[in-house]
Amino acid sequence: MAKFSKPVEQVQYTALSPEEQEQVLLLQQAVLEEVALGQDPIRVVENICRLAEAALPNSVATCMLLNDAGDHLDVLAAPSVPAEAIARLNGLCPGPGAGSCGNAVYRQEPVYVENTFVDARWHDIRLLARDFNIGACWSMPIRSAGGRVLGSFALSSFEHRLPSSFHRKLLEIGAHLIGITLARQESDARIAFLASHDALTGLPSRALVRDRLAQAVARAQRERRGGALLFIDLDNFKLVNDSLGHHFGDLLLERIAGRLKSCVRDCDSIGRQGGDEFLMVLADVEGTEAVSVLAEKVLDSMGDPFQVEGHELTASLSMGIAVFPGDGTDPDMLIRKADAAMYHAKDAGRNTYRYFTERMNVDSAEHLALRNDLRRALEQGEFVLHYQPQLRLADGAVLGVEALIRWHHPRQGLMAPGRFIPIAEACGLIVPLGEWVLGEACRQAAAWQARGLTPLVVAVNLSPIQFRRGNLEAAVAGALSASGLEARWLELEITESVLMHDTGAMTGLIQGLKGLGVKLSIDDFGTGYSSLAYLKRLKVDKLKIDQSFVRDMESDEEDAGIVRAVIQMARGLHLATVAEGVETAGAADMLRAAGCDEVQGYHYARPLPAHDLEAWLSAR
Repeated sequence: MAKFSKPVEQVQYTALSPEEQEQVLLLQQAVLEEVALGQDPIRVVENICRLAEAALPNSVATCMLLNDAGDHLDVLAAPSVPAEAIARLNGLCPGPGAGSCGNAVYRQEPVYVENTFVDARWHDIRLLARDFNIGACWSMPIRSAGGRVLGSFALSSFEHRLPSSFHRKLLEIGAHLIGITLARQESDARIAFLASHDALTGLPSRALVRDRLAQAVARAQRERRGGALLFIDLDNFKLVNDSLGHHFGDLLLERIAGRLKSCVRDCDSIGRQGGDEFLMVLADVEGTEAVSVLAEKVLDSMGDPFQVEGHELTASLSMGIAVFPGDGTDPDMLIRKADAAMYHAKDAGRNTYRYFTERMNVDSAEHLALRNDLRRALEQGEFVLHYQPQLRLADGAVLGVEALIRWHHPRQGLMAPGRFIPIAEACGLIVPLGEWVLGEACRQAAAWQARGLTPLVVAVNLSPIQFRRGNLEAAVAGALSASGLEARWLELEITESVLMHDTGAMTGLIQGLKGLGVKLSIDDFGTGYSSLAYLKRLKVDKLKIDQSFVRDMESDEEDAGIVRAVIQMARGLHLATVAEGVETAGAADMLRAAGCDEVQGYHYARPLPAHDLEAWLSAR
């Protein structure tokens, strides 16, 4: 029967002598000085091994660490061990039967083997012990600051023996100092990582991606190849933050980053530009067709919903693409051009991509100039309202007007809302601008009534952002109170997208507005995805049929069919219908035959300033 060593716990240890205590202190001091001076961690660990070997003649010291998967040990440092032995040691399983080091890691406690030739724990690697004359092996677990076992520190003697108190203390101190060294290495690596990566998503930072873009451009020039930069922006991401909170927004960003990473090839790079924007560098792609294939892959990656703490969230992207070297070779210029192209993708309806063109440079500069001018315009009162009449189709009676904002730009003259409202929404100015429109429309309606005109309902468009960011109910109540207008003469037009997000807060807000006594209509009906249940539950008063269907209904039977279907559906729900964009008598006749209630459009009157509308009403 094999002879086993005496259990460690039965060995009696004597106290360290003064000389041994001094050796231990010198070891601690030497190693800590090297760590403090920022020496290379592997070199520090090798020095710990050499100092331990010096305290035990005819011995070798080794440091072995668990791999990332935790299924085997690899040699980190063994300055006196032959390369052949290191090659055989690497990859040994850290479970029972894998020597002193494997058992120390597996059991998370010191293991002292007196005779490797007979000890069962060395059974699987006994040939290794004999080939390299390892008579005894003592191993101590290496732990992180949090107590996690990282590996083992071992002294192997060429003689069969157990460690003295001094050797045991030496192992303990050595393992502790290696843990400190590795912690310093991990800390330095973490600091370096955070300096160049985004803390939330783990993706490279803007600066690092810019460097990689510069490298890709240089390589493309050197090898006469091409590449592309994708500027990626999430569509309507603010809605998630505003409705569910930033915690959910951060979780969604992490998951989106994961899907984007799955789209890039080994030669590509992706990083976070900031907020909900990402940069993707595509290297070694020739021609827009190849770039488009990769761009479509990125769009498709958002197809499946994201599961975030019990919520099912959808996401889509808008992307701008600049190719190099065709669009330039300066990284910052390429980023600006891709950014400009991204805004055009937004304007094209989102969830798509656009390539940069030189015209976009002009548009981008105009966009920035208008954004700056908007802030001043609100302060200096450069906005005005025009009013377009809404008539009852049956007898032509004027029932109300829609308030439409215009901008008297000091250099560009009267500007339609399509040019500046999207910019106001993007930079957050839509909330104060919307409050001004509410106040001015209510004031004007009350002024007309005070001058003896027949009371008219004034309709005001609301941006979805006003629902999410502004104190909308208080703003409406304040506008009514300040003007003295009765709530029944105010109509609020909301888009279908507001109804798509049926959060409790949104439902409560809409019901609160109805509680004030105002009317509610759904603007541009037919272009979104409204649920009929919402229309019924929220007690909407009117549906406004989108002008894109009305304008073509004389020549397009499908559009005419959509208009008739909306009118019939609204009648079944006891809702009034208003047709926008009526420009011809023929369209008016078709709407009358279909049973539409109200109309507005150039066939009756263009949007007019307040005093011109008053004259128009008097003339009728």
